[in-house]
Amino acid sequence: MRKNIEPLSWKSDLAAFGKRNNMRPTRLEVLGPVREVESDFWLEDGLLLAGIDLDTDGERGTCIDIMLQAPPPSGKNHMTHTVGSVKRLELEITNGHDKSLEIEDGEGRVTIMHFESEEPA
Repeated sequence: MRKNIEPLSWKSDLAAFGKRNNMRPTRLEVLGPVREVESDFWLEDGLLLAGIDLDTDGERGTCIDIMLQAPPPSGKNHMTHTVGSVKRLELEITNGHDKSLEIEDGEGRVTIMHFESEEPA
């Protein structure tokens, strides 16, 4: 099931999403505005969701920061991916668990965070 998240509830829904999916392994994909193979690339595979945050910044508009980290015991590697000028959030749920989160920016690029495990850790 796909659920469009309304802008007025982005902050609260993202906070709940982050709690539900804390430390789940992810795959982060970015699709360009034309949605062709040439504009589809993976940023990472297997890092754990450490946090997700909504920020309203005057210059970049509404931004979402996705914080990821390597699994223990290494845990030293981490990355933050920021999506600026957020226009749309859509959650995909399968069997009662979050399967992916789509974030569309103002230029039509879509960042998709897929989860590699069915259930939260």
